Amino acid sequence: MFTSRLLRLRPLVASSAAAAAAAAALTRDTENSGWFSSKPKVEMRYFAVQGAAETARYVMALGGCEWTETGWPIEFKKFSGPSSLYKSDGPCPEFAKASAAGLLAQNLGRAPVIVIDGKETIGQSKSMERYLARRLGVMGSNDFEAAQIDSITEHVRDLKEKYNKAKNVDKDKKEASIKDFFGKEMPEFFGKIEAALPATGGPALVGSALSYADVTLYCFVVDFFTDKAPPLAALAACPRLKASIDAVGKDPRIVKYRAARTNIAT
Repeated sequence: MFTSRLLRLRPLVASSAAAAAAAAALTRDTENSGWFSSKPKVEMRYFAVQGAAETARYVMALGGCEWTETGWPIEFKKFSGPSSLYKSDGPCPEFAKASAAGLLAQNLGRAPVIVIDGKETIGQSKSMERYLARRLGVMGSNDFEAAQIDSITEHVRDLKEKYNKAKNVDKDKKEASIKDFFGKEMPEFFGKIEAALPATGGPALVGSALSYADVTLYCFVVDFFTDKAPPLAALAACPRLKASIDAVGKDPRIVKYRAARTNIAT
């Protein structure tokens, strides 16, 4: 009886082993495939400012992808809040026209969006960044590195939200709130990010090559703030983060991009 039961189980065991082998092979193939095999043609639809599109631009620059932009100019003296952008006689008539025509539908009528190979449109800046990072090979060498990279970018976003909260206080408290942020909260948070980094041997935050995580940090520290000194000072006790920022700033692809962005306002 025992032998007959064993014989009935053999096909199931073999089937399970075959499935596991197939799954392992698929995982290896995915990890070795480079995620995508070709660089896309990208059209960026956004204002002629750095804003929410800037990190995606850094990702494309790091990934060696050339792209085109609409670059709608904004007449800031006419700006009276986000709703004013949708008026035909408002600060950015071309944006209002594009939104009304449905060209920004994938971002709910907002900008930025990117059009890939003239076919598919992606909205939401973070979704754009992640897609481009994967497509251009700057999202790590496997799924685990990609998750680590994504985690770091979310830590940076958390810190940006903390800054926005610190500055959006009553006028009489604003100066003290921002001073406390740069002097205490930001250094402490950078220290936590530093401690969370995986062990690597180079300036890259994850793996052996600069990635989406590195340009996200760089864009935040170097471009987001008008006064660069306070965020850079907050990195004093974070050698890994500093090394990453230095490496991004010296990367020829990033140097070339920054030299060419003369028509993009801060």
